[in-house]
Amino acid sequence: MIARMGLALLVMLPRVAAADEIQPIDFGKGIITQPLFPPGQAPKGKLSPLTVVRDAKAYAIVLDLIPRKQISRTRPAPPNNDPLLKRPPVDFAKHILLVVSRSSMTRPVFEKITKAKNEIVVTVKFPRDQIAARPIHIGTYTAVLIPKTDLPVRLRIVEAQR
Repeated sequence: MIARMGLALLVMLPRVAAADEIQPIDFGKGIITQPLFPPGQAPKGKLSPLTVVRDAKAYAIVLDLIPRKQISRTRPAPPNNDPLLKRPPVDFAKHILLVVSRSSMTRPVFEKITKAKNEIVVTVKFPRDQIAARPIHIGTYTAVLIPKTDLPVRLRIVEAQR
């Protein structure tokens, strides 16, 4: 009887999460250039859609991937109005920039970012692809800022229901 009551009390206690959820700060979203490889020179492994930016040099590389012109059939194409093209400053002493890209015109969505004991787990949802004409080397990106940490970052992709 006492064992059953103890078990019932344990079941009713609130569960303590093993990981702390991190609230990201939206930083930007738009179109981005995807890497193209000549035939026979593709990388051996699959490239990760997640880019972890921890310093100004890596930040400049990511910003250089954002096209200066919009994807348009008009000639000349209008300028891209992406706010990241203005190169907003990031304090890398306080933040890390996480950028998830996708070779589709449907943007990835950050679902949840959690801090576990030995790593940061970034859960990203890839919504169902919308049919859209686009150049093969153009995709979309979503970027967020999180507090600085030296822990490794692992990506967890959640596919949308079809």
